[in-house]
Amino acid sequence: MTAYYLGIDQSFTSCGIVVLDEKKKVLKSVTIKSPKEQDIFARAWFIAEGITEYINEYTPEIIGVEGLAFSKFGDATRDLAGLQFTLVNYLRHSHSYDESNLIIITPNELKKFATTKGNAKKEQMVDSLPKNVLESFQKQNYKKTTGLYDVTDAYWIARFVLEVSQRKPDAKSKTKN
Repeated sequence: MTAYYLGIDQSFTSCGIVVLDEKKKVLKSVTIKSPKEQDIFARAWFIAEGITEYINEYTPEIIGVEGLAFSKFGDATRDLAGLQFTLVNYLRHSHSYDESNLIIITPNELKKFATTKGNAKKEQMVDSLPKNVLESFQKQNYKKTTGLYDVTDAYWIARFVLEVSQRKPDAKSKTKN
């Protein structure tokens, strides 16, 4: 049976979703754009429900969600904290994910995993993609202004959780949540 891994780059504007198989092949890459005319709570719920389609289609073994950059402050960070809470709560209660198969990865941890630099720029994250993955994203017409950074981060999140799953069985329990 094939195992699947789902990465979520959370955002209200363009939430990146990537599904990988155990051979690191990208099976799905999409962005979910929440309706700007709705309030923040409805937008968070819209994104959570949108992710369900890919969970139902692939039943990922592990889901990774990008955490928050706590060095940032302000309304946007507060709203993202609410989105993260909504997503994690939704995944735990609607899809039975828990700390063993739902991993929150910090932005610095993700950047270091993808580029070896904890402070990498978005362009460096894109540059670190395998050539075939970048070409696939470009064929889907992702550009800097139309979701490329979102699916790039989601790809690296999915790769991170895939790598965690391939470690010893106890490795998952030692990963920060």
